[in-house]
Amino acid sequence: MAYLIQPEHLTAIAGRTTPLMAGLVDWINSTCPGYGIDSPQEFCHFLAQACHETDHFNTLHEYASGNAYEGRADLGNTQPGDGVRFKGRGIFQTTGRANYLQLGLKQGQQNLFIDNPALLEQPQYAVWSACEFWQTRNLNDAANHADTDILKKKYRGNVIDVSPVEFISYTINGGTNGMDERKKYYAIAQSVLT
Repeated sequence: MAYLIQPEHLTAIAGRTTPLMAGLVDWINSTCPGYGIDSPQEFCHFLAQACHETDHFNTLHEYASGNAYEGRADLGNTQPGDGVRFKGRGIFQTTGRANYLQLGLKQGQQNLFIDNPALLEQPQYAVWSACEFWQTRNLNDAANHADTDILKKKYRGNVIDVSPVEFISYTINGGTNGMDERKKYYAIAQSVLT
């Protein structure tokens, strides 16, 4: 039987209660197990990252305008306005036309999120998109390593030694943004869930 997340778990990790938490918990519990995210250890990593990316479970969209992503071919932002239109959304802040398109294909409707990007702000899709990201990058493998294990991660052309929480943070963020906060939430999640 899968481990069940309660709203109180999110409150403890975030250090506050937000209106989004109850809805997110429903979708976390119904969606995550289908992606193999079903143990306290896996949830510690998953929820720590989500807590950082959503500003303590306060938002399911990026606060910034998205202008910084304009013209980013690596994100598939090839058309004028793509940066703003396909800014970060969901609990892992899915960003870019290419990623929105890929998620639509997974749903069997190629243009589902292209035509309606704000769908990724609905709790159902906010959690589902994060689970898709997690699974396609095999993040349970890193999550199930001991915290003392040293993993190898390719970053900016170099192979670096990282802890499991660092490996997952680099994978989700693409860099070191919020690394200390991600580690803090992970430690709190461990005290709450394990």
